[in-house]
Amino acid sequence: MRTDPILRHTKQLLDQRLPVLAQNLGSRHEDLSPSSFRGFLSGLKEVLDEIGRHVFVQLLEQLDDHDSMSLREGDRVFHFKETYDKKWFTPFGRVVVGRRYYQQGKGDRGRFPLDEHIGMKSRYFTPDVEEQVAFGAALMPAHEVRQLVAKILPESPSVKAIQRVIEDVGDFAEEQEEVVEAAIRQHAPLSKDGDVLVASIDGTHAPLRNSEFPDKTTPSADDDDDKKKKPVRWKEVGVATVSIYQPTDADHEVPTRVDHRILGRMPEPRMKRLFDRQTQLLMDLTAERTFRDVVFLCDGSRTIWRRAEEDPFLSTATQILDFFHAAEHLAKARDAVFGDKNLPGQRWFNKYREILQTDTFGLAKVIRSLRYYRTQLRNGSKRRKIVGRVIAHFTRNRERMRYFDFLCRGLPIGSGPVEAACKTLVGARLKRSGMRWTQPGGQRILHLRAHYLSNRWDTFWSAYEMRHTG
Repeated sequence: MRTDPILRHTKQLLDQRLPVLAQNLGSRHEDLSPSSFRGFLSGLKEVLDEIGRHVFVQLLEQLDDHDSMSLREGDRVFHFKETYDKKWFTPFGRVVVGRRYYQQGKGDRGRFPLDEHIGMKSRYFTPDVEEQVAFGAALMPAHEVRQLVAKILPESPSVKAIQRVIEDVGDFAEEQEEVVEAAIRQHAPLSKDGDVLVASIDGTHAPLRNSEFPDKTTPSADDDDDKKKKPVRWKEVGVATVSIYQPTDADHEVPTRVDHRILGRMPEPRMKRLFDRQTQLLMDLTAERTFRDVVFLCDGSRTIWRRAEEDPFLSTATQILDFFHAAEHLAKARDAVFGDKNLPGQRWFNKYREILQTDTFGLAKVIRSLRYYRTQLRNGSKRRKIVGRVIAHFTRNRERMRYFDFLCRGLPIGSGPVEAACKTLVGARLKRSGMRWTQPGGQRILHLRAHYLSNRWDTFWSAYEMRHTG
């Protein structure tokens, strides 16, 4: 490889530009200022970017085998046709690289050996920039990623190019879930510090384009007067968490979560694929190690609990109804019996909320009190029906509300992590003003963001890179 011409060009450029940079910075300490320093940094970066682009192009073009007029692959022979230029987006800005093109026969699909060897086949961004773009897309919309890249690199790519990265990486995450999971199990498994495995599922609504569900229409928030309406429908996005907890100790009254994974699926009937993915993850974990307890902890959604009861694995787990959800139902009964903002009612609520957690027979005592107060309400009244529904809800979930027993076993009783995941995974990214999602588009973002929020991004990206290098 000939590097002397590259070194001469680099030296020539530095000889031309460095004196100017030094002069602008100042010749004495007294000449320094914030303005001159910023100008120096900007000018130095321009020089280094120009050197980077030149070195990048010259070295790669030299590595393309200019002496070979044919390539052999098994029984096939590819003959050199001509050199084609390709634009690539690098950390130093856009470059144009000439690559040799080989073809087996007229009309056959040809090859660019250089692209194949360096993992740039069908790529516009170099791997490092592509990762920056994909990582940015997990945090913000494509147009904001473009603005951010413009502040960091010499120039910014188009929004369309960024969206292409989102599609490529997101589709890989969707289509190669088993590959990604295998990589995470090997290189970034859930922490072994804890011995309690906790699974939760919840849902939150996100705006989908009405073309996904054409039977109804609703005007979107960004319609302008009498212009054509952009219909939207809000559908439930499923969110699941799998967490590792360690037991309580003298410094913690509740179990401490030490690691977690977040999963997300766009709207689907009964959250089927989300349940399947979560259950498979749980089964893989329990096959690899022993847990003191496996817990399924959720709010009061009857759809979720029915699905859990049907699942051979989840039906054998310790099932817990989220305590704070139960407290909300207790508050509804309080308001029905005592009225809103009533001091006796608040005292009753505080007492029985505490009993529900700290008494072995807490739930039985709560239900007994509710039944007593229900007899004080007029038959057929709305207030009596509310209390009756709360009693039925508690009775139906009796086995899932043994909070004193669960706490004594060092188990969590609140589904706060999955509710927080609904906000961070879906709310903060898919529910921004004016956003409308297709099923595939939303799922791509959920994949990217879930790996980021689960602190498994590096492992996920390594698995993606293997597609180009493996």
